[in-house]
Amino acid sequence: MHSFLRAVGYSEIEYQEQVENLIRLIVHDTKDRQFIRKGSGPIFAEYRGMVSESIGICICGEEDNIGKFHATHYFPFCKNELGRDEEFVAFEKKISGNGYTGMCDDDSIGATIIFFVSNVVDYLFKHKGENSIDNMSVAFSALSTKGNIILPTLVRDEDASTIIKNKRKEKLVEEAKNGDEKAIVSLSMEDIDKYAIINERVKKEDILSIVETSLVPLGSETDSYMIIGTIRDVHIETNAYTNEEVYILLIDLNSIPINVAINKKDLYGVPEIGRRFRGNIWLQGKVTDPKPYI
Repeated sequence: MHSFLRAVGYSEIEYQEQVENLIRLIVHDTKDRQFIRKGSGPIFAEYRGMVSESIGICICGEEDNIGKFHATHYFPFCKNELGRDEEFVAFEKKISGNGYTGMCDDDSIGATIIFFVSNVVDYLFKHKGENSIDNMSVAFSALSTKGNIILPTLVRDEDASTIIKNKRKEKLVEEAKNGDEKAIVSLSMEDIDKYAIINERVKKEDILSIVETSLVPLGSETDSYMIIGTIRDVHIETNAYTNEEVYILLIDLNSIPINVAINKKDLYGVPEIGRRFRGNIWLQGKVTDPKPYI
C-alpha cells in the first residue's frame, strides 16, 4: 500500500483489497490513457484518474496481446505546470517496476535534486529512455503526510539589490561547476562568512527565524525531503470519491516553485500566503522539453 495515498484524500484505506478495488475503478473509468511499446517488448501503459483538479492516481502496467491490462504499480500524484529549465537531467530506472528517478543540479540552491519522474510515458516517447538529457524543463510537485505552518522570517520586500545578489550567486555556482577556481574560492569565502554570522545568531535566536528555505534529504529514500518554503498560493480541493479535503500549497523554495498536496488532517496550523510550510515530502517531477514537440 502506498504511504502517500492519504495525501490525495484516501486516509481511510487500510487493506490491500481496498487498493485493488480503487485500481479497478480507475482503470475502468479513466479516459486519460497513454501507451508505448518498448522495442519488441510489451506495451507499457499509464492510466491517470483525477480525484480533483490537481490530484489523482496513476496506474502503471502492461497490456498483453489481447488488450488486457495488467497493473504492476501505482502512485498518487499532484499536478504542476510551472516548469523550470534545467541544464542537465540524469535518469535512472528503478530496480523494480517501470519507474524512473531524475537528478538535476539546480544553481539556485547549489545542490542536486532527486525526484520521482511522474510522466514516464512522455519521457520514453520523446527520449527513448536516455540516461542523460541536456536542457529540460522540470515542473516539481510533492505529496506530504506531515506538515506544519510557521510564521515568516522578518518581512522584507525583494529589492533590486537582492535580485542581483541572487543572480550573482547562481552565476558563481555555474562557473564553479565548470572548474573556475576564482568562483570556487568566492563561494567558499561566502559560506565561511555565512557560517560565522549564523553561528552568532543561533546563540540568541531560534533557527527557524534565520532559515527562510531549506531542502534536506530525509531517510533512505533518495526522493524524500524535509523542506521549509514560503507559501505563494493556497487553496483547498475535495476528493470527489471520499469527500476528504486536501490543501494544495504552492511553495517557493528559493525561487523553485513546488506544488504540495497534503491532507487537511495532516497539516498543523492555518496556511496563508506569506507564511512558511515545514514538512516531509515525496518529491515528483514532470519532465518536458523547453519547447513543445510535435
